[in-house]
Amino acid sequence: MKYIILFLIIAVAAGGCLPFDAPRNPVWDYDYSRMQLVQLESPHEGQPIVTIYTAYGEIKAMLFPEYAPNTVANFIARINEGFYENKPVVALINGEIIFTGAYDEEGHQGVTDDGKLIENEHSVNLWPFKGAMLAFSGRQGFGDSRFWLIGGVPLSVENAEAMRNTVRRDETRLFPDELIEAFENNESLPGAMGIYTIFGQVFEGFDVLDEILSLPTAEDSSKPLEEILIERIVLSEYSEYRF
Repeated sequence: MKYIILFLIIAVAAGGCLPFDAPRNPVWDYDYSRMQLVQLESPHEGQPIVTIYTAYGEIKAMLFPEYAPNTVANFIARINEGFYENKPVVALINGEIIFTGAYDEEGHQGVTDDGKLIENEHSVNLWPFKGAMLAFSGRQGFGDSRFWLIGGVPLSVENAEAMRNTVRRDETRLFPDELIEAFENNESLPGAMGIYTIFGQVFEGFDVLDEILSLPTAEDSSKPLEEILIERIVLSEYSEYRF
């Protein structure tokens, strides 16, 4: 199981080729006319946010219960029961993925209220830009308490061209210019496009995210050489009037 999980993660992180050529990828069914790239906006008043405390500093992320209600509900339930206190970072992959939130130190098991995996909740509004929070379970199509905080790389010229040249059966372009330009202007993990539930987005603490992603790992694995803990995660509501 350990090696299956690492294979899935590394395959996404390596991500030279994009996944939207697979017929079952939900990006084919999105209504792009209704797309709103909410991750690139500031949090709105009253939006649920979390502060992730680490020894390297704090990371603040906004949550999207309107687009991923089941995943966010599970995440909040685990926060409220203290599940994420002193949770180790299981792996750092290619300087692009922080993997944490497992029940065990090896990342084999996650937690939900009923013990069942949560089916992925895809949205045309959410994409794997740098700082996105992705649900992960080791089984493609489902999530649990485990999650990724992702870094990213600039979109390659080849991937940008692939997006521009992807067409539907009626020969109309699949991806709008607005989305392609967002990928070009923001680091991302394009190999995760349409594959996992995105349920949150970092809006403060990118320097902390980068520092953790840069930490050394064992040569024969992705495990950090020194233990990295998520000390705790605190839930609150965003307010621009809070000092």
